Amino acid sequence: MNDNLQCLNGSCSSDDLLTAANSTLLTTHPARMAMILFAIAHIIFTHKVIFYNQELRKKINGQTWFGIQLLLHPLIVGGTVYLANITGNEWYSLLGLPFIFNYGAEPMDLTKIPPNNYLILHIFIYLHHAGPLLACWTCFSIPNNARFALANALLYAHTWGLHTIGSLDYKKVLDKQKLFWPYMLTMMLVGYVWFRSLSQALDEVRLLTVLPILVGPMCQFVGRWGLYEYIKCFLGYPQPGNPMYDKFETNKQLGEITAFTIAVATVVFYQ
Repeated sequence: MNDNLQCLNGSCSSDDLLTAANSTLLTTHPARMAMILFAIAHIIFTHKVIFYNQELRKKINGQTWFGIQLLLHPLIVGGTVYLANITGNEWYSLLGLPFIFNYGAEPMDLTKIPPNNYLILHIFIYLHHAGPLLACWTCFSIPNNARFALANALLYAHTWGLHTIGSLDYKKVLDKQKLFWPYMLTMMLVGYVWFRSLSQALDEVRLLTVLPILVGPMCQFVGRWGLYEYIKCFLGYPQPGNPMYDKFETNKQLGEITAFTIAVATVVFYQ
């Protein structure tokens, strides 16, 4: 108490202020601090180890368990968000974090990324990763609300379901391109359920009450949309016929934006 009063009176140094701030974050939000440190550890492993040892990346990615966890991303990520939201326990964010970061062994070969594009690309990657993790924080969700917890979990499960679709397409189990419209229709349905549950859970729907809850989805989708568009940009926008061209991914951005717009308009119209 005396130390806090001294700081308020301006008699403590900048080091004291930093120590006090870190102590406050650690004592009041230990789960958030743990999540941040755990995420940093994965990022360091990716850039200091995996980047210089692509054989290790391929060895990890080639493991059966790694392929299984990719297939189960919807269940793992959606389940993590659900448990955190329904209980209000932010420690559940640590449950999904290793899977969200793919254990630091990103599927792509980072050494093939042009150096000038490396920083911006990873801003988008880590925004995408941050989305479901931030959704586990009580300040960015509606904790202990069963309806919203389920809707939020469905939103992230559906989004990360693209990893399942992509993996099965790679193994020739299904044709990803044929699933574009089913994916968008279910995205619109999930978006409607999400916005509907949000409007019902809040006593008053205002910008100040809605904006914090949008932080997770905004990181999720802006990161993912920006990631693919940026990759297309520095690859020279592959055209149909090019092995790098993916019609599903090319149209996904506009498709998801349209699906969300229709979902919001429907909720507002029937409110």
